[in-house]
Amino acid sequence: MSANGMKKVHKPVLVSGLVALGVLGLGACGGSGGDAQAAATSVASDGPGASTATGGDLPTDSATASDTAAATPKQGATDSPGSDSPGMGSDCTTDRLRAGLKATGQEMNSKYFDLTLTNISDGSCALKGYPGLSLTDQNGDRIGKPATRTQDGSAKNVVLKAGQAAHAVVRTPDKGVTDGKCWAKPARIKVFPPNNTASLSADPAELQVCGDSFTVGPFTTQAS
Repeated sequence: MSANGMKKVHKPVLVSGLVALGVLGLGACGGSGGDAQAAATSVASDGPGASTATGGDLPTDSATASDTAAATPKQGATDSPGSDSPGMGSDCTTDRLRAGLKATGQEMNSKYFDLTLTNISDGSCALKGYPGLSLTDQNGDRIGKPATRTQDGSAKNVVLKAGQAAHAVVRTPDKGVTDGKCWAKPARIKVFPPNNTASLSADPAELQVCGDSFTVGPFTTQAS
């Protein structure tokens, strides 16, 4: 092989070596890169606060981002249909809904509650997914953490005619099985309907979270 041919073979190797040295040099002097990446991550994670839907709603708090995330279904499985879906109705927006909570009993050392969103508009609308749910004190400050989603079943589309309600199961352990380790009693509950960033407020119906276990299921057409 000619001398020129050998140069052509070894030249890319030399360039690759120079590139590798350049990368190592940047890594050695790039100490501020981690700080910049952390700052970018912090900015990206700070989402806008959710607004309340009516004058009776509680002020937003530091739980807004978590609550909204819980209220917004994951892509695909829990996306509610648009207004162009035949027979489905448009998405239920916060201003078309009223929230409520009712104790439904106790079983297997757990207390159960029925969380409802009622369509108060004149037309039909659709819900699909999980609500964002948290507890607040008299000042509107959050108590504990937002409810986590259960894995009981999959989210289904719930079409609500005027006056109809969708139901989601809320569960927490009984105080007696947690050695009295419970959060403070809430003054109100704060509810984010699926795909909404505005919240609703309702009476807590004697709900008190114990054992740091606070779960909510997807909306269904009937109370469980």
